[in-house]
Amino acid sequence: MKDRIIALMKNMGMSQKVFAAEICISEGALSSIFSGRTKPTLNTVNNIHERFPEVNMGWLIDGKGEMYNVASSDANVQNVNVADFSGAVPSGGVPVQPGFLVQPNVVPQAAPAMPFSVEDGKKLDKPTRRIAEIRVFYDDGTFETFPGNS
Repeated sequence: MKDRIIALMKNMGMSQKVFAAEICISEGALSSIFSGRTKPTLNTVNNIHERFPEVNMGWLIDGKGEMYNVASSDANVQNVNVADFSGAVPSGGVPVQPGFLVQPNVVPQAAPAMPFSVEDGKKLDKPTRRIAEIRVFYDDGTFETFPGNS
């Protein structure tokens, strides 16, 4: 998933600092995801979904489908890097900030339902664990070891 988050960030023309701020996580947390030290949490995925509802969650989570819900070949959708505007106001009359993409002539749509639940998110972050062994310590200084279910 980290590679898809990196691809999304680069496709949107954002630096790591700007992207982290957009999805409300620290730069360090995003750096840990990118380096592979940690996996994206359910909150991180949910923040991406809330900030960028046009991103296909199936693609982000599983790599299935296209990056965006709206086809990029649609004549009404045009990605414009606002760095080209140098702080200008696009024709829609909405001021933009450097590093953000503008999609003029796109009618806002309700966010699609999340394709996963909170329980699914818990499963993403935690591998299945098995009991390796059980030790019982007695007050006389002895102990017993019982095999686990590995």
